[in-house]
Amino acid sequence: MKKVLLVLLALSALGAGIGFYMFNKPLTSTQSMKTDHKIQSNALLTAFEENEVEANAKYLDKVIEMTGEIDKVEIKDEKTSVYIATDNPLSSIIFQLEQPLEDLSEGQVVTLKGICTGYLMDVVLVRAVLIKN
Repeated sequence: MKKVLLVLLALSALGAGIGFYMFNKPLTSTQSMKTDHKIQSNALLTAFEENEVEANAKYLDKVIEMTGEIDKVEIKDEKTSVYIATDNPLSSIIFQLEQPLEDLSEGQVVTLKGICTGYLMDVVLVRAVLIKN
């Protein structure tokens, strides 16, 4: 009985250690992830506007690479959000960058890559990285 208790205790400690390691494991940079879709900003926004269910099935939690013109750059609490212009003046594509960047400006054409988290009024991509400017 004592041996069984010690084995269970050891397995519990091992499980807790593995869980702690996995919880604190750093995220893989989006830069090194394989791109699932290369798409233009208007095409991505239109896909969500026309059929959100289909667009979610195709793009949600996928790595998206996009080239577009910067509409606005917003820096809050050391986090940079880049708004890519679309034909719809009420919606845009928002890339929330992994690392803060300050050398981006309105009108600049850039290529960004990020993970799509879905659509409300805008399409949002997180853990984004700048591919080229």
